[in-house]
Amino acid sequence: MKKVLPSLMSVFCVVLSCLVALSPPERAASAEENAAPLTDRMKSAQQLQEKMKRLREGAEIVDSEGTFEWIGDRLSFVQEDKKTVLKILENRMMERVVQAQETSTGELVWVVSGTVTEYRGGNFLLMKHAVLTGKRGD
Repeated sequence: MKKVLPSLMSVFCVVLSCLVALSPPERAASAEENAAPLTDRMKSAQQLQEKMKRLREGAEIVDSEGTFEWIGDRLSFVQEDKKTVLKILENRMMERVVQAQETSTGELVWVVSGTVTEYRGGNFLLMKHAVLTGKRGD
């Protein structure tokens, strides 16, 4: 028995070292995995901050300067301060803006007025008036 035990131990060590050598290497954890999970308090603070950025239903935008850009498949108005982005509701005024944007090269600057609406946590703008003031950099 004394002679068998050392040989079993050596076989066990050899098998264990082979298993360790054949196992896939550990991958480094991604930044998302290392990030602390959001607590309920943190989530509610984020939601409150997003809500504060939104404009209320019925708010009027009057002579706001900015540019239009396509975000996904929607035309959006980006105010000059870059803090407010409003998705544009389709109407004849939007059609005129799109025609001007398509025929121009460069970024056009506009002065826009309209009514803000809300839907599913996002702001939309029903444009009433849009005046082209020039190109960016002119």
